[in-house]
Amino acid sequence: MDLEGIIQIGAIVTSHGVKGEVKVLPLTDDPEIFYELEQVTLIQKNGVKKQVSLINAREVKKYWLLKFDEIKDMNTALTYKGAGIYTDEDNVRPLASDEFYIHDLIGCRVYSTDNQYLGVIANYFDAGTQGVCEVKSDKESFLFPTSDEILVDIIPSEKIVINLIPELRDLNKRKPK
Repeated sequence: MDLEGIIQIGAIVTSHGVKGEVKVLPLTDDPEIFYELEQVTLIQKNGVKKQVSLINAREVKKYWLLKFDEIKDMNTALTYKGAGIYTDEDNVRPLASDEFYIHDLIGCRVYSTDNQYLGVIANYFDAGTQGVCEVKSDKESFLFPTSDEILVDIIPSEKIVINLIPELRDLNKRKPK
């Protein structure tokens, strides 16, 4: 799927109410962007894209409730469950020099501080105050926290260097699928 020039800022969790609102998990450090946008692109799990007009946004706890002009009822809203919400990269604030997008981590090669190849980042999970990355190789899969003690260097879309503390791989080891 071609995502050139657009960035995901949210994911639709479910519908909300009978008038077509959707409950959204924000995937941005700046969720107030939902107040500013007039148009977004919804991309469903099957890859179908739809440009929609955002007519209302409100924050409710850690989620956002969004209303799109094109979605008039609960049944239609439910068809978008699991869809990503995307906007043009030009609409998001510029990144600071020490910031990066999560999607730039996926597929990065992971090395230890002694230059041992460990695998690639296959997934990222938000775990409250810090993130967790899943590293997969042909032999194994393991998790590591994105804490300052573990992450040494990040070169987005290229490589990540981690402090491979004793037993980190064994602590969260998974068998490859």
